[in-house]
Parts: sequence; structure tokens; C-alpha cells
Amino acid sequence: MKPSGRHLIAEFTYCPPGILNDGAGIEKALKQAIQDCGFGLRKIVTYQFQPAGVTSIAIISESHIAIHTYPEAQHASVDVFTCAPIPEKTRKLLEHLKEAFKPKKVNTTEVLRGNPLEIASTSWITNFSANGFAVRYHVKKKLLDVESKYQHIEIIENDDFGRMLFLDKDLQVAESDAHIYNSGLVPPEIGKKLGGKEVVILGGGDGGVLHETLKYNPRKVTLVDLDEDVIRYSKQYLPSICHNAFDDPRVEVVIEEAGAFLDRGASADLFIYDLTLHPEAFIDMDRETYLSNLFSKVRENLRDGGTLTLQCGSEFDKETRNLIERILAARFKEVRYHTLYIPSFCERWVFGIARA
Repeated sequence: MKPSGRHLIAEFTYCPPGILNDGAGIEKALKQAIQDCGFGLRKIVTYQFQPAGVTSIAIISESHIAIHTYPEAQHASVDVFTCAPIPEKTRKLLEHLKEAFKPKKVNTTEVLRGNPLEIASTSWITNFSANGFAVRYHVKKKLLDVESKYQHIEIIENDDFGRMLFLDKDLQVAESDAHIYNSGLVPPEIGKKLGGKEVVILGGGDGGVLHETLKYNPRKVTLVDLDEDVIRYSKQYLPSICHNAFDDPRVEVVIEEAGAFLDRGASADLFIYDLTLHPEAFIDMDRETYLSNLFSKVRENLRDGGTLTLQCGSEFDKETRNLIERILAARFKEVRYHTLYIPSFCERWVFGIARA
């Protein structure tokens, strides 16, 4: 028999102390959870520490479950190790225990045991940076986890930032501060001149920048995004960010690569660049060549006196900033930059304004 199992490790925090110090109640809850989830209970041992704390360990047909409580810290540590082939049973048992212990916050890590040892999942998403650091976000609830034709799409609920959209583990937008990011791409000085004008948004599938643009009453807004799944799921899960922007009669959505769209000649008074400046994963040329060609096309399509706004990434990404400065300076008359602190990004973000 090949040794294997699923080890779910959970930390319950901010639990009511009374529940955590009730040995009889914990044993009863554990027995009920085991029964409801279809595991086979063989033996359970519970020990009440003095003055506080409980350890309850259940031997089940499928392996074991252990609970250790720390009432003074409002904390419980839970281990569920099973060889059950159906992972849903293990996760269901954890949900039963959450109902019993009433934690305000739960952190989990799921480890596949045996050979090899592998971490299958965790209750954190890590946004890795090319700038020497990474940011971890707690997953209060996973709302979406799918692979589109182009990328991995995840939408979570976070304790502080609300709903958050990640593409390939890279944070795109969060409910709590989407308005800050959107105002960086559509600052009031630009927005107040948009009445009756035409706007093209390159990217922006979450709809936040589109919603911000529509506040200024443009005549028409064309949003160009390659991945229609991002738009579909943003409408479903991020209505507080996109609102009803995609249903506005002034809006046309084009599902197409930005360069191909620009090749067809799409003139506008304002272009908003809300795409990545790190397209290496999906291009077959070097980054500088790709971005140079793309911004040349934007300039060709921009009407005289028109404006380009763009996100330029983290203030720490000096290489990208220098690259963009070279590209824009060679194609636009006037270019300036400003930074805004985006709390969910945990850093200051650079935005640019370029005039034809």
C-alpha cells in the first residue's frame, strides 16, 4: 500500500474563550462533526488543562483529528489528517468545526502527505514582486478560482480590502481602494474635458476605470480586452467596482489583443492604458520592442490635442519606469508622472499623462 494522506492544518483566531475552555463541549462538537461527515470514530481522548486549555484527539478509521485550544489567546489549532480519497469530506469537517468554535478568522494550509510531500493549498495568496519583496493576502473566502484561455483568474474576499481580483497571482484591483487606482488613470483634470469626447480603454476588464470614465459623460467609450472571462467574472463578482458600466449604451466592448485593435485604426480623444507593462508571458519579442510598437500605434490613433493616460507600475520598478520614459518621450510632446499610494498594493503606484 502506498502511504498517502491529506493533512489539513487550520488556525482559528478570535474564538469565544468560553468555547475554547469547555472540554466536554469540544469533545461533543468533534464527535458530531465526525459523524456528520461520514468518518469512522474509533476512540477520542480529551484532556482539560488547568487553569485553561483543552486538547482533544480523535482516532478515526481514516487517521486522526487533533484540537488544541488556548483560551487566553482566543486561539485553537486544528489538525485533520485523513487517507480519505474524497477531499470534500475533510473540508466539510473543517466547516463543521468552524461553526462550533465561531472564529472570526481562519488560516489554513493543506498538505499532501506521503511521497512526495506537497503543499496543496493555503488560505493566503502571495503576490510576488520583481522588486525584492512579496505581499501575502489572507483569503477570508475564495469566490472564484479558474483558468481562462489566457490566465489564472482568482477572486477572493479579504478581511480589510474586501473583494480582490488576481490574474496569475498578481493583484489587479481591490474593492476598498479601486477608486484611488481609477482616479490615477482618469484624474479630474482629464475627466472634466471628456464631455462629448471619445475614449478607448486598453485593458481594464474589471470595469473600474470604465465606471470612472463614464462619470464625466463622454460620447463613447470603447473597452478593449483580450480575456472576456475577466469581464464576465468581474460583472458577476465585482459589482461594487464596475457597477453597471458594461451595460451603459455609450460603451462598446471589443474582445481583442490591443495591438490588433489599434492596427484597424481606432481614433479617440483619450486613450487609457490599463494593461501590464510586463507582457513577457504572452509575446514572442523583447519587451521594449513590443511596448514601443504598441505606444507608436496609440500615438498614430490619438487625435491632435488628445491625451494618453497610463499606469506605469510600482515606484520601485525603476527599469520599467526608465523604459516607459524613453518610449513616451520619443512620441509625445508633453509627458508627466504622478504617484498615488494604493493601500491594497502596499506601495505607491506611478501613473503617467502624455499629450499629443
